Amino acid sequence: MRLITVGGFLGAGKTSLLQGLGRWWGEQGLRLLVLENEAGQVALDDRLLRELPLEVRLLPGGCACCDLQGALVDLLKQVQSEGRWDLVLLEPSGVASLASLRQLLERFVPELGQGLTLTVVDASRYATMTRALPKLLADHLAASSQVVLSKADLMPEDEVSRISGELRLAAPQAQVWPADLRGEGAYVLAHELAPRLTAGDFHPEMTQITAGDGPHQARSFVLDLPPTGLAARAASGLVGEMVGALNGPQANWLGHVKLWGQDQKGAQLLVSGTTARDVGVRGESPGPVQGRAWLVVISHADLPDDLYDLLRVCLASAAPGAELRPIASAPAPLSL
Repeated sequence: MRLITVGGFLGAGKTSLLQGLGRWWGEQGLRLLVLENEAGQVALDDRLLRELPLEVRLLPGGCACCDLQGALVDLLKQVQSEGRWDLVLLEPSGVASLASLRQLLERFVPELGQGLTLTVVDASRYATMTRALPKLLADHLAASSQVVLSKADLMPEDEVSRISGELRLAAPQAQVWPADLRGEGAYVLAHELAPRLTAGDFHPEMTQITAGDGPHQARSFVLDLPPTGLAARAASGLVGEMVGALNGPQANWLGHVKLWGQDQKGAQLLVSGTTARDVGVRGESPGPVQGRAWLVVISHADLPDDLYDLLRVCLASAAPGAELRPIASAPAPLSL
């Protein structure tokens, strides 16, 4: 059984997306259960979701990571014991902390705590959300492996591109999907998105196995650069050196190192590496990155206890004078 959490603020399009995903998965023969927890929208969402080939169960009111902790844990354990479902889709309240929800699941239902998280972001209200609820938006993005930018059809193309870029910087571990979820839009998107949420995980008649997109750890850092900045070539070399150090003598580390920032004109540069021989540079800027940059290490194995010291050693040779500080997560929107 696989748990997928679908997060996002009220009205972002979560229900429309769930209908598209549910329809697609149902056509593949998967048995689906939706756990609904949307205060103020229960009747409407319940009616729409019951039209799909899946079962819906409601948690009355409240927030899945706050006053309904016990009810949610009990329900998930009951669902597991039933052995009837291939996929369980959890739609928490829009104000739920997805990071807190994951911690809750990892503590009380550890076999489900590493389920994937998908967040829906409303493009038409993105600017408002970044001003009104920046910490909660950052929480949602940091916890997600896939981000759907809904109502992209209502915004100018250049604005959609700008927002998508900010989301990719704020959530470097996630894929971003600009979309129109109305009509058949969610179902069309599901053809691309749904397989990525269950890729390599299981066939309906097979027991779940570990997938390449499975459990991971992530650590974020802010990097204050010296006045000379960090040239693109030096940034690429730095990421490659960090990946090499994480690989160690066995050269069997699986993960990503991502570094990004801006030049003096505000153009962006992103450097990403998975092995010492696979480091890519993209963005609008040829460098150098100036002022402040951000570094994220994502690993499918336990990160070393001395990660901070290891990164500082690599940094000392590539950017003398730079200062590295651990942070909870990269902010959204990214402020450089």
